[in-house]
Amino acid sequence: MRYRVEDNTLIVEGKFDALSSGLKGGWKKVSSIFNHTVSDDFLDSDPVHYLETVAKRLGLKNYFGLLTSVPMEKLAIVKKDEVTAFVTAGVKNPNEVIGTINIILIIDAEPSDGAMVNTIITATEAKSHALLEMGYGFTGTNTDAAVVARTGGRYYEYAGPASDLGSKIWYCVKRGVLKSLSKW
Repeated sequence: MRYRVEDNTLIVEGKFDALSSGLKGGWKKVSSIFNHTVSDDFLDSDPVHYLETVAKRLGLKNYFGLLTSVPMEKLAIVKKDEVTAFVTAGVKNPNEVIGTINIILIIDAEPSDGAMVNTIITATEAKSHALLEMGYGFTGTNTDAAVVARTGGRYYEYAGPASDLGSKIWYCVKRGVLKSLSKW
């Protein structure tokens, strides 16, 4: 896995089997995952077209992409063993357009398909716990999204918070949300 920030975009590259809740999401093999900070004119555009335009401009062909209102200066990267979380978090109010919490998880292991799905739940619970701990009265914003990608290696059957893999995911996501929000 390699990553960089370019043109207001976090780009993570590698060979991934990934699951995305974002625009054009689903489950597929990808070579790039990105999180792009939208421009001021974004609200007047079609989000899917905007995402495709960003990918084309960056030369990305086989990807999952996320859009955020959070500047990349607020990006938090947290790693624990084979789990790396890339988090951009911004909140004002859960029902306002401005504010998004995007989570990209790279797992340098081989979680089962069920564990991959459970990873989204564990990450969401960790995000929610961080928000509540910071005193927010909500568990997310209306545009939050996540991408989970596996690269292969050690096999994990489970990814709930009490499992070995899940506890690493919980740690990385919770800490990432707290770090990103503290940069505001």
